[in-house]
Amino acid sequence: MFKHILIPTDGSPVSAKAVKAGLEFAKQSGAKVTGYYAVEPLPTHLYGEGYIADRQLITEFEKRHRSNARKHVAALARQAHKAGVRFQSLVQTARTPYEGIVEAAQKRNCDLILMASNGRRGLARITLGSVTDKVIQLSKVPVLVYR
Repeated sequence: MFKHILIPTDGSPVSAKAVKAGLEFAKQSGAKVTGYYAVEPLPTHLYGEGYIADRQLITEFEKRHRSNARKHVAALARQAHKAGVRFQSLVQTARTPYEGIVEAAQKRNCDLILMASNGRRGLARITLGSVTDKVIQLSKVPVLVYR
């Protein structure tokens, strides 16, 4: 059925549940998994016009963010190995997480994206938006949402 599943993570508890379910699904279908984490660039309002930010501070922030991303994907890799699922990791900088997820799925020739939904409703959903909604809207690859 599915041969290559992209499982994005942000390290949250909701995402961890989707990772677990995604790995089980991959194991049952014999698919390989790409674990993905989108590293967002440092917002320009933190160092742009009118603000003073030390270049070293910016570099340190970006280094820690990327290290955190690798940590979450490494945890996913350990779980995949334990489940006997073929796995590859991908940590990359993306303008937004949803753009990164869609692009990664296309470039890696994934035939499914399996991701979590935080389940926000009402004003919180409108205000905060939903990465999952954007992925569903933009992806040409099928998206399976785990709740």
